[in-house]
Amino acid sequence: MGSVDLLVSCPPGDTLTASLPPAHIEPTIENIRDAFQSWAARCAAHQDNIALLYFCGHGLQGDGQYLLASDFNRYSAAPFTQAFDFDETRLALQQSGPRTQLYVVDACRDSCLERPHGGVPGLAVRDFFKANVCENELTIRLPAFDQAQTERHEVSRLTRALIRSLEGQAATPGELQDSWEVRTDGVRRSIRHLLAEGLGEGGSYRAVEATGFGDVPLYRLDGPPLAKLTVRCLPPEAAGRTKLACVPQHPPDLPTVDCGTAQERGTDEQSIQEWRVELTSGFYTVNAHCDSTTVSRPHSVWPPHSRLHMQVVT
Repeated sequence: MGSVDLLVSCPPGDTLTASLPPAHIEPTIENIRDAFQSWAARCAAHQDNIALLYFCGHGLQGDGQYLLASDFNRYSAAPFTQAFDFDETRLALQQSGPRTQLYVVDACRDSCLERPHGGVPGLAVRDFFKANVCENELTIRLPAFDQAQTERHEVSRLTRALIRSLEGQAATPGELQDSWEVRTDGVRRSIRHLLAEGLGEGGSYRAVEATGFGDVPLYRLDGPPLAKLTVRCLPPEAAGRTKLACVPQHPPDLPTVDCGTAQERGTDEQSIQEWRVELTSGFYTVNAHCDSTTVSRPHSVWPPHSRLHMQVVT
């Protein structure tokens, strides 16, 4: 990254403060506005810059999404003086910022029951008569009127899913031969699955709002990422008699993966036998041997998760 501005607030007794510079900046509304102004100017200095705005904290949903500064409710008569409208901020930056803009808001969107008197301003003001310069945008946040979930002192679930997507679980084959790259559209497609996967089989599915336009590469990986493959047999009762193997076709220098026999998944009431393997992303021939018959299927394995149903008995 070319430059990073960090504003962070820690609760009393939090050990994170030990790893921060002594003069770290508290995210009060005044400091947020000052940092945003200088950051937005740097972003707009070159049209090929990539602007990334990440907010993790408290929020409410009114006419827009209101994000709360660390000194929110400093003046009880006008508590929203220490808040800003994220949607107005995003729309304004589309008119002045670089061509590629990314926004991640890891905050609740509980309903704001009382309309703030005079509204909540953004960090910038949009011009209704000015055209947008932004050509690629990705916004990731929770759905309206939803609540963020995490464990105390742990990275939030949405941020964990985002990190995994950027580490390669949102990657797709690039335009160059044998290249893999993380693109904005790949993050948009994968984030919902990664969030649900992070909750495990016993967790309830949590939606995520991933919107935007355009598609642009963010960076290229050094090699193909790992990806998960789930295979099920048709008919399901043949799974116990079937052995599975994945033969790599591209990249061709990888060894054949012997997946063995299927494993029982699910609950006693709803269980199924299937194979779950982790492979290097690429193209494979999947061989299923049942009784005296072998069935082969070509299949591409891309992150975060590929699925395949194989008819092993007719």
